[in-house]
Amino acid sequence: MKKQHLIFVYGSLRQGRGNHHLLEGSFYYGTGRTLNYYAMYMVSGYPYVTSSEERYPIIGELYGVDESTLEKLDKMEGHPRYYVRKETAVIIKGEPFSAWMYIRDPQGILMVTGDYNDEMSFVR
Repeated sequence: MKKQHLIFVYGSLRQGRGNHHLLEGSFYYGTGRTLNYYAMYMVSGYPYVTSSEERYPIIGELYGVDESTLEKLDKMEGHPRYYVRKETAVIIKGEPFSAWMYIRDPQGILMVTGDYNDEMSFVR
């Protein structure tokens, strides 16, 4: 059996978003939130989560991915030079998990909540 990595996605990798196809064939655990608080910024139409501010939990989806998929995601996210993949605690359907999440500490427009779907109305 192949090793499974848990990855928590909050932006363009979520269902219905442009890069979700990269998760094809991965196991979907569900939608949930981070246990810790972060801040989400918008830069050039893409969300970034920063670990330097504690404002709200981040809303996203949890997937189980194989090594090959994790490598594709790392390449797309520019890990470790652009985004950094860090472990974080997430809650899915009341159950805790430890999962990877991509974090970057850029400048941009601070989002009002930690849910990228709530914020799309002003990005047109």
